Amino acid sequence: MIPPSPSVPEIAARYKAELGRITELGDPTVHILAQLLQRQRELGIEGDMLEIGVFRAGTASLLATGLKEKERLFLIDPMQDADANRRTIEQFAKVSPDKLVFHVLDSMAVNKWRETVLAPAVPLIRFAHIDGEHSYDGVYSDLDLARRFLTGGGLIVVDDIFCLNTACCTHAMFDYLRAQPLVQLVAMGYRKAYICENRHVAGYRRFFASLPELLARTANLHVRLCFNSWAHERSYLTFSECGADEPHYQVIGKRFHRLAEALAAIESLG
Repeated sequence: MIPPSPSVPEIAARYKAELGRITELGDPTVHILAQLLQRQRELGIEGDMLEIGVFRAGTASLLATGLKEKERLFLIDPMQDADANRRTIEQFAKVSPDKLVFHVLDSMAVNKWRETVLAPAVPLIRFAHIDGEHSYDGVYSDLDLARRFLTGGGLIVVDDIFCLNTACCTHAMFDYLRAQPLVQLVAMGYRKAYICENRHVAGYRRFFASLPELLARTANLHVRLCFNSWAHERSYLTFSECGADEPHYQVIGKRFHRLAEALAAIESLG
């Protein structure tokens, strides 16, 4: 039986109070990441976690709250203060030191020499967060590294997507997806992209389709979910902030107040 864990609103509230000074995660993203970790927990998806680009361990601390028994969090960043980050993560997530595996190395070097660098504690990744070097080659390499160790049902999250200051992130991601037909972009929102293997797209797609109602109910946050194709194959969802009284769903250029209405529109023209 899965042991009880703090609710997502409880984790999000404590995260904002204790780590708000060191994190760049906005409230919607905190709730989305925590909800995704909870969903993996409920579905019994097991494996380690990976973060590339740790900085001051704001995101890593949130991810660590989802670690289960025998799971580890691998943290790769050549500029990080591993000792300080370890204290931050342990204090917030209440995890033991053996769950945190630090590599103060460039992630491209880790990818090149992965069998040597990551041995003997080779990861099996169910959740990867990529926020490292923002060059084209760096992002492409980081995606390759995460994909090589991704377990069934695993998810890769890429930061700074469609940010004009770091346009290479988006360019590299779409080129990687074009070259790797077995993985697919599920959704994008608040500058993050969510990628998984094709065989798990349907499950994660259902999660993101539920996002407007989920965030409104649990966090009083409002997003508009956009279906960007009349078909489901190789298409992705996008979401962004909207007003409480505004339509929360969009199919191409048409907006709807209820998910059922949006799905009906897709079915009628698909």
